Amino acid sequence: MDDDETQYVTESDLKSAVDIDNLSTIDYVYHGIAEKHSTFLWQDRVDYRVKYQAHVRASYKLVDIEFRVDRDNGVATAYLPEAEIGEPQLDHKEFGYLPENATADMKDVIALCREDAASDVDRDEIRREADASLRDTVSALTKHLLGDDLKLEFKPISEYSEEVAADE
Repeated sequence: MDDDETQYVTESDLKSAVDIDNLSTIDYVYHGIAEKHSTFLWQDRVDYRVKYQAHVRASYKLVDIEFRVDRDNGVATAYLPEAEIGEPQLDHKEFGYLPENATADMKDVIALCREDAASDVDRDEIRREADASLRDTVSALTKHLLGDDLKLEFKPISEYSEEVAADE
């Protein structure tokens, strides 16, 4: 593009730049230890412990991103969807038992570890990291269109319909 040519960026140009169906922005690895408890007579005891590894993925549907361009103020606003956070997926090759000779049914071990991971994984932290990653991705995909003329800002998608209605 020549320096004396004027090019106007539109919302549809920006939407096309991020036209990827699904984007997995973060693969969070969680290392946990689950305990199998039982009661013998009056005492609660730990039968065994299982060391495990689980993966939690956060993803976005980039097709849900909307844009508004305000040329008067030099701002392009990207309205971002919320992350879809998956259920913890256990890595079945990463089980370790304490004591090492513990006898445990694999179905029980998997259920125990899934329950432990579901209760211990910090979904808010995953959401924050995924949001930061999505912002970086959208910035990188749209930078060539925005140039120095427009500053990119981010808002939640929930604000998009409110602002469109206010403009009408």
